[in-house]
Amino acid sequence: MVGKGAQIVGVSVDDVATQKRFKEETKAPYPLLSDAGGKVARQYGGLMIFGLANRATFVLDKDGTVKQIVTGSDAIDPAGAIASCPVHKNKGT
Repeated sequence: MVGKGAQIVGVSVDDVATQKRFKEETKAPYPLLSDAGGKVARQYGGLMIFGLANRATFVLDKDGTVKQIVTGSDAIDPAGAIASCPVHKNKGT
């Protein structure tokens, strides 16, 4: 997606060590960022009780506007985000 002007990243309230293990186990093809304090999760309305976060994928345009939200188990696979990415759609691929 970088060649299309877009980037996929995973953000979790898990610590860095947990993120690293998850990336290795799932072979996630995108970077994973730790939001251990939950600041990003709170900004996007994803923080739940006891400091856990809802699993969600957000597609943002170049201005940072949320264009789509994918939640639940579908959020693990970036295919839905890639398909709905405005940059991806505009390239006709």
